[in-house]
Amino acid sequence: MRLENLMSLLVLGALALVGQNCAGERPAAEDSQPMTAEPVIVGPYALGEGVIYRVEGEAREALAALPGAGMASDTLRECGEDFQRVIEVRFKRLTLSPDSLWAAWETLGPGACVGVVGPADPWVQVLGQWSAARSDSVLWAPAGRYIAVWLAHARGRSLWVFDGYEGQRLVMPWDEDCAYSNDCDVVRVMWLGGTLLNVEIRLGPAELSVPFEVNVEATPRVGAREENQ
Repeated sequence: MRLENLMSLLVLGALALVGQNCAGERPAAEDSQPMTAEPVIVGPYALGEGVIYRVEGEAREALAALPGAGMASDTLRECGEDFQRVIEVRFKRLTLSPDSLWAAWETLGPGACVGVVGPADPWVQVLGQWSAARSDSVLWAPAGRYIAVWLAHARGRSLWVFDGYEGQRLVMPWDEDCAYSNDCDVVRVMWLGGTLLNVEIRLGPAELSVPFEVNVEATPRVGAREENQ
């Protein structure tokens, strides 16, 4: 073999080895970037990556923590314990109530968990946990107390309404219609004032939307918290 050919083969082999080494180095995923260590203050509460605090002046009291996130009065095990990759579950945001005394919280990661933190015992409550949905938005009623949780699914969106103070789900007139349709999609949600809620649903891609107007203060409670599969 000629010397020139041998040198060419050696160079090509070295380049291939470098390429293999570079291909094995994966850039860090965006979700794995560390969040700020300083909690975000929302009214009388503060939200860290995995802990909710009560804020009084310069003092902070840890009220609730996700599994593995740290020490607190309450560990929200149902919002992470059942998942294999608990470390991926973290808080998404706090949404302050109109009177600024309560706040609704949501989690990110596998599944979705929504709850409230407030001034009365129990300080923290889980309203719902869904294994096949994620929270799209949380909307407080203008009068406070009641919360509409808009959930995104693979095939559409659903809406659950809660008495946030009592931690109970309310029975809505569209619940029965949507129970018999996999294509049920809540296309519009708006609080009209006080406790009056306006909602439009579509039972299928080719269906016209159907409007509902509900005074949630007058609706019955479902009772025990349920999980939406």
